[in-house]
Formats: sequence, structure tokens, C-alpha cells
Amino acid sequence: MDKNLVKSTAKRLNIYDEVVVKKCEEFLRLYQSKAVVKSLNNQAKIVLCLDLASQCLGRHIDKETALLLSGFKKSLYQNHLNTLEKLLELDKIISISDVCVQLGCMSIKEDAEAILGKYQKSGNFKDMEHPQYVAAATYLACKVKKIPLDKQKLVSISRLKPSQWKELVGSFEKLGMEKGRTTQKLSVDEDKNECAVEVDILKPTTQDDQVEEYEVWKKRILAESYAALEKQKGRIEH
Repeated sequence: MDKNLVKSTAKRLNIYDEVVVKKCEEFLRLYQSKAVVKSLNNQAKIVLCLDLASQCLGRHIDKETALLLSGFKKSLYQNHLNTLEKLLELDKIISISDVCVQLGCMSIKEDAEAILGKYQKSGNFKDMEHPQYVAAATYLACKVKKIPLDKQKLVSISRLKPSQWKELVGSFEKLGMEKGRTTQKLSVDEDKNECAVEVDILKPTTQDDQVEEYEVWKKRILAESYAALEKQKGRIEH
């Protein structure tokens, strides 16, 4: 493989890190040693190997430019990337931690693991080693905690088409995986004293859930708040 072509392609992708370039050359040699598919042209092989090298070393690559240089549409590019990854035996099992590190959201690691654990118990999966489940659990954990994330990157990690991704997230949600428990403070004014009462709010997840009218909800919450206040006052008096 022409090293000058590798370096010039790397520059066009704004990759100037020699470590990434050397890792790409290593992948290219491994690819060449495989007696299988020879259908990819040199430019496409280099782009794909640079992408994999960048991923392995935690570096960024301009995906839009990579698509242009490879000559592939997005879906075909991802397919070739997945095939090459397997061919080079780089397709290790991705964990919640791996995804959280990539997205910079380690704070939701435990929540994502809890969601994934519940999904495993449901028995709705085919191959738990497939990255789609880890990606979906991470997505929902971020959604519950309202943490911004790169959704497209998660879809890419999941190795699913957008329609398949939507269906998978829907299957998690049907099991109530997107329920988030939050606490809302209500102030009840009585005798000019304020008592903060914590009320658990659960987001409804299915169409079968009963949704109260706002006024009915308001009256019920206030009634519960006053009851809690009276109970608290009773304990103080005794």
C-alpha cells in the first residue's frame, strides 16, 4: 500500500496524528493478508482503516468527508466498516462503560446498566452481545436524566438502521424502561408557614395509563399535601 496515499488521505480527513496513521497502515497490512474480499478500491480501504484506527485510539474523524472520499452512501459505508471490523477481529463486545466514555456521560452509567439489566430479564432480546441494547439503554438513561447526547453517534454504535433503532427504543419504552422518578416540591401556605411536601411524579408510559385532568390532579395533590401537613403538625404537638 502506498504510504503517501495513506498520508494524503489522512490529511484530507484532518488527521495529522502519526499514531493514527501507523495504526491505519497496520490494519491495511492485516486486510491485505486476508485472502477474502478484494472488491474495495485503495481509497475506500484507506478511509475505512483510518476510521477504525481513529475509533480504536479514541480520536475524531470527519464522517462527512470520509463518506465523500470513500464514494459510499452512509448505510453502505457503515456495512463495509462493520465487515472490516470483523475481518480484523476488532468487533469486541461493547459495554455501557465504553459507550459512556465515548459520549462523555459517565454520570448515567449506573442508570443505563440498571435499564439494560431489566431488559435482559424481559427476555425480549436475540443476541445480548449486539451493541444495539447497550446503545438503547444509554440513550434512555440520558433521556431520563435530561442529559444532552449525540443521538446519531448512538445509532451508529447500535449498528441499526434508523427505523430499527426507533423500533428497539419503542420496545424498551413498552416495558416502562423510560420511567423516571423525579421529585416536585409543592409549597402549602397555612398560618403563613410553608411546608415543603415531596411528591413523586412518574411519567406515564402506555396509552392504557389513566391521565387525570389538571384540576383534578391539582386538588388531589393539594389534599395530600394538607394531609401530610396535618400529620406533621400532629407529631409535633404530641
